[in-house]
Amino acid sequence: MPDLAESPNKFPWPPVLTIGMLIGCYLLTRYLPLGWERDEIPSIMPPTGYLIAGLAIALDVWTFLTFARNRANIMPNRAATTLLTSGPFSFSRNPIYLANVMLVLGVGFILGSRWFLLGAALLFLLLQQLAIKREEAHMAARFPQDWQEYTLRVRRWI
Repeated sequence: MPDLAESPNKFPWPPVLTIGMLIGCYLLTRYLPLGWERDEIPSIMPPTGYLIAGLAIALDVWTFLTFARNRANIMPNRAATTLLTSGPFSFSRNPIYLANVMLVLGVGFILGSRWFLLGAALLFLLLQQLAIKREEAHMAARFPQDWQEYTLRVRRWI
């Protein structure tokens, strides 16, 4: 286990979990369908899915740009270089993880697959346990006073 002041994790869980969940849910949808038949998908689902997925991508881009503008480390397995509190971080302490869950949910709506809906819930729980808890401890160790004040103002998810 790494020293939490140096690194939240040795392994970059969030991108691996998200990509793995998308691939896994797609394969389950294709080979073990657990969804609505094409003619049973409510007509509002696909457009809603595109909206959710589009918002997720926009949130990711906004967050990546915020990291770049602040020259902050974005890798979840490396030490934080700064505490970001502006942009998307002003309403969510974890905007990338929020976007990841939204993306899986959006794809589920687009495809009419219950696997993606279950996958979004599972991804939420996995990110919470394998990434967020350790990252929050890391941020508290690196930026004690600022982190404490920030957590009083901004919620973990939304």
